[in-house]
Amino acid sequence: MVRMYFLTLFVLLGCLFNAQAPCSDFNDPNNPPGLWTPAPYPNGQVGVSSGSPNPLDGTQYIILDDKSGGSWYINPSDFKSLGQRFLGQCLYFDFYLEKDGGYGAPIHPTIHIMAGSQIISFVANITVTPNSGWVRVRAPIANCVGGVLPSNSEGTWTMPAGMTCADFNNVMNNSTAVMVSPDYTSSPSERVYYDNICVKSCDGCTADFKLETSFNTTSSASTANLTLLNPILVSTPGNPGSTYTVNWGDGTATQPYIISTLSHNYANPGTYTVCVTESREKKVICMKCFTFCYTKDRLATKNDSSLDLTSPIPQLEAISKAELSQAEQKEVFLVPNPAKSFVEVQTTLSKKETLSVRVMDVSGKIVLEKSENLDSGRQSIKLNTEKLIQGNYIVEIKSNGKTSSQKLIISK
Repeated sequence: MVRMYFLTLFVLLGCLFNAQAPCSDFNDPNNPPGLWTPAPYPNGQVGVSSGSPNPLDGTQYIILDDKSGGSWYINPSDFKSLGQRFLGQCLYFDFYLEKDGGYGAPIHPTIHIMAGSQIISFVANITVTPNSGWVRVRAPIANCVGGVLPSNSEGTWTMPAGMTCADFNNVMNNSTAVMVSPDYTSSPSERVYYDNICVKSCDGCTADFKLETSFNTTSSASTANLTLLNPILVSTPGNPGSTYTVNWGDGTATQPYIISTLSHNYANPGTYTVCVTESREKKVICMKCFTFCYTKDRLATKNDSSLDLTSPIPQLEAISKAELSQAEQKEVFLVPNPAKSFVEVQTTLSKKETLSVRVMDVSGKIVLEKSENLDSGRQSIKLNTEKLIQGNYIVEIKSNGKTSSQKLIISK
């Protein structure tokens, strides 16, 4: 029975850790996009071409031009079940902004993971402006734990309002596609470059680690459970296995030959840093540390994310609708746009009627609303935007029995 157990473990490890990591480098001279394709209409209005060289590696890259409607470019083949196959690794991508469509503000490079109709987004901390240069971003492939979305020093994962931690993990673990987009404004004129969208080790470690903590309210003690993800446990010719030393931060350490999950108890409240060192053939490969703290009345895990980054998906959907509306109906204009203290909604009416205007933020909340009875001909409604904070809004206009929407940028 014991022999069968170890045989089964070996087979499972072989299946898990020999998975081929997907990588889109767009270097095929005959078919640069590879398995990437525009999303089905109306979310696939995107121009695709290629350029060279990407100065980060000297290779070819993909160029995406925004068109009317949603400009969503997806790979529905290579990046399936990312969390199940590559938990603890990172999703890398190179990004360059050539044209921002008049956005007029720094842009956070972004990549999206899909599972059916649900989408989660990694938003980089770094910002770019037109022609400011290439950047390389790595997004952790990790799960939401205790309501906290995964993040690293380069950015954070986000999800639209209404999604739960369980929804996030379902998308991460059962992903059906990866998506990128050049869409930032309702003016279809942006141009961005992407390259080297690949799953790789985050920092040279062959494994990553997950730390989960629990607190016993009766004994006022804490337990840390450390799980090793994607390890090389079995030595093969030319690829020796690794050993892992765990320093628990309270003066104790554990150095087993093979780690799956280890537990450690802390009797006293305080702040502890747990460090895992990976070694191979007596050489240190890398070290990763986690910090957590607990008191008698609460337990908290340190979160290094300092930026309040929100999901761009509702905004992408709103931009898509606005662009499609503008393509069909050109008689409504916002002047000026970007706006500061006011904006005029200008339109031409075929008869005397009521013109209704609503301004919504990207979450759908109405922040301004106004209606006026206007005569036929060229007319306008002036809105006071002094109290609106800087950012992106959607203006919904109802007239002639039709509803149209456009994106409004407030720039203070």
